[in-house]
Amino acid sequence: MICIQASRPGILATIFFSLSVFHTQGALAKPAAPLNCEVAIIGGGAGGLHTAFRLGPTLGSKVCLFEKEQDLGGRIHDISYESQNKDAPRMGVGARRIMETQTVVFDLAAELGLELESPPLGTDLIQARGRTSFSKDDFVSLYPGLPLKDNPETDQETWLYDQLRHGPERARVDQYPDFRSYVSAVTKPAGLDYLRDMTRFRADFEYPLDARGYMDYLDTEWDVCCVASYPVGGMSTFIRGMEERAQKMGVRIFKGEPIRTINRKGAAYQLQSHRYKINARKLVIAVPPHAFRHLHGDVPARIHQQKAFQDIIGVKVATITQWWPSAWWKDIRNPALPDGSNQVWRAWTTDSCVNFIEIPMNPDAAQQNVTRSVYDDDQRCVDHWEKLAQKSMQQVEAEIHQGLTRIFSNNGVSEPATVAIPQPLKTHVQIWPAGWHYLRAGATHTNADITEWAVEPLKGEPVALVGEAYFPNRSGWSDGAYKSSIKLLNARYGMQLKSE
Repeated sequence: MICIQASRPGILATIFFSLSVFHTQGALAKPAAPLNCEVAIIGGGAGGLHTAFRLGPTLGSKVCLFEKEQDLGGRIHDISYESQNKDAPRMGVGARRIMETQTVVFDLAAELGLELESPPLGTDLIQARGRTSFSKDDFVSLYPGLPLKDNPETDQETWLYDQLRHGPERARVDQYPDFRSYVSAVTKPAGLDYLRDMTRFRADFEYPLDARGYMDYLDTEWDVCCVASYPVGGMSTFIRGMEERAQKMGVRIFKGEPIRTINRKGAAYQLQSHRYKINARKLVIAVPPHAFRHLHGDVPARIHQQKAFQDIIGVKVATITQWWPSAWWKDIRNPALPDGSNQVWRAWTTDSCVNFIEIPMNPDAAQQNVTRSVYDDDQRCVDHWEKLAQKSMQQVEAEIHQGLTRIFSNNGVSEPATVAIPQPLKTHVQIWPAGWHYLRAGATHTNADITEWAVEPLKGEPVALVGEAYFPNRSGWSDGAYKSSIKLLNARYGMQLKSE
């Protein structure tokens, strides 16, 4: 990940690059100390930590977890306005919520004693092709040649997705070279353009994704509904809760300790980190595919060579979080809706790289006067934000200000007509090299194949892959990381954990 932030008064920019699992401090000052583990877990994101947490009761100190960062959690990463105050309220720059159908995550929250908030949500504001509206159906006329719905009970977007999911061409989805081709064939090029512009996530229609794999994912994702819940204290409360309990059970957790090499040595495995030479009988590699390029040795090389591994593609994502002196957005409303449901809480646009803004409605985050001002997976825009942040935080803030003003002021539909957006107090830019994962175009495996393969990627060896990347039907959700871990624990460690 890359984290870049600026605070006021003045501009104090802090840039933290963590694209590698290496220390770049030169030669080791002293020989690595020996360390013996029954199970070595590489990676302390949600999947790796959950695996350690579940193995703790039976294996205790025989479980060793190694994380390259100083904090656990991976893409579950919360930060605060007062970065030096560990008790300050936090805002997620990665994962933020769980949905009511994600029972595995709800059960984990209950087990850890976490408090959840389920606020009533507001309304969405959409801007595309120079038009702004609260209804996606209001944009239909901008797409000549768009197949029109024949069902008055549904909206245009849902009707198009119904054609993709249940139409006659679905039986031949694996014959299409990529998802874009499938969408264009079923809904015509105008349908492809319409669906891309109406979604908050453009990468689905721009990356070279496998058509069959994406549709299998979509079938699952469509039913993720409907009430969102937010942990008080942020999603990292899951991480802190599991870490604390795992350590109490004796699990050894090594933070700021990247693993550099992994080799098979007889019936065991030898791992090398900055400080340790580790011997382990079993391995759980909870590292996403893009980070494998930083792992050396025969074990990662043999996994990397497999077609199943190569079938996975990551989507680069930018989030930009901003803290404000006041809640300038609190009066932006849809005048056609009754009070209570008319406040705008999300807005997205095709007219700038701001792309998607999310205004927290849960009290824990709302009291912070904070917004996720940019949430973007359009590769061109993500690269733009990354380069702009490295150059000048003032330019980042100026471009966001311009984009937000264009969305909310004088758009002809929302009230008040003009919105004055102040200077932010703090801006944090987060670049995720792979925010979520799909199967790439031309994949020879299905989503289910990848999930099964990850349990034993090296046949006959006690090595497994864990994480959302290896559970493609739950792409982008911590739910996928936990289910990947549960799949492994039930299949190879004799557990009977609930998986749905």
